[in-house]
This record gives sequence, structure tokens and C-alpha cells, in this order.
Amino acid sequence: MPGVSIELLHAWHDFYVFMGTAAATLIGAMFVVASIGGGFLTRDRSPEIRAFLTPTVVHVATILLGSALMLVPGLEAPSLLVPITAAALAGLAYSGLVAMRLLRRRIDLGDRLWYAAAPFAGYAVMLAAAVMIAIRASESLDVLAVSMAVLLIAGIRNAWDLILFFAAQPRGPN
Repeated sequence: MPGVSIELLHAWHDFYVFMGTAAATLIGAMFVVASIGGGFLTRDRSPEIRAFLTPTVVHVATILLGSALMLVPGLEAPSLLVPITAAALAGLAYSGLVAMRLLRRRIDLGDRLWYAAAPFAGYAVMLAAAVMIAIRASESLDVLAVSMAVLLIAGIRNAWDLILFFAAQPRGPN
């Protein structure tokens, strides 16, 4: 019966090294974003932090941790099922929470799509990959890669959006 073999996992090694590196770099960039927005990121603005900055870091950290999981030597396919399913379900729940927070805000459709819908879609595809792993579908790793790519693209876009937003904020009295 087809499925995810150790050989197939090894074939994805370079992809997950790339994804993990990109995710780690983007997390580092988020520290820069937070530095740029230091004057804006105050306790009274914690709802904005929870709505925009934190979700971006969470989604990118999911990629980093998922990539680390995929690079574990000797990993067997059944070992993937529980963490991928848990990450997908937690990501769907968290993305739903973020979407509810964003519904209460006056933000444009593009931000709603990238901060809420794109991550939700990424986690839904991740859940589909977990189901495919469970039924031993050989395309499951392809589907998992798509989910990671969606989360990475959303993370890149949202990090850039936050940088532009924080850079446009007034810097105080001259």
C-alpha cells in the first residue's frame, strides 16, 4: 500500500531546510518590525498586537517547528500524524479567533484575507494533509508542502505590511 516512506521524507529534506531557514529569518525580521514599531506597541495597543503582530509570528513559528519535525532523522510517517493534526486543528482555531478579532475592526479586505483567510486556508490544507497521511495517500507530503507555502507567503506579506504600517507612524515631537 502506498504512503509516506522514510525515503519519501528524505526527498523533501531540502524543501524543509529552505522553509525552516525562511521561517527563522522571518521571525528575526519580526523582531525588527517590533523594534520599528516600538513607540506604537504599547500596553494600550495590545489589541492591535494580538490582531496583527502575534498571529504573524505564530504562523511563521508553525512553519519553523513543522520544518524541524520533518527534518528529524529516522522519522516514520505515523509519527507525523499526531503533531500535524494537532498543529492544523490549533491553527484553525487560532485563525478563527484572529478572524473574529478582525471582524470588529475597520480594515480593508486585503488585510482580512491575508491576516485571517490565508492562514485559515493554510491550516485547512494542513489538516487535509494529515488525513491523507492517515489514509496513506502518497500525495500527502505535496499537500503538506502547499500548506506550509501558504503560511509562509502570508507571513512574508503580513510582515511587510506591518513594516510599512510602523514606518508610517509619526515619531513624536521634533
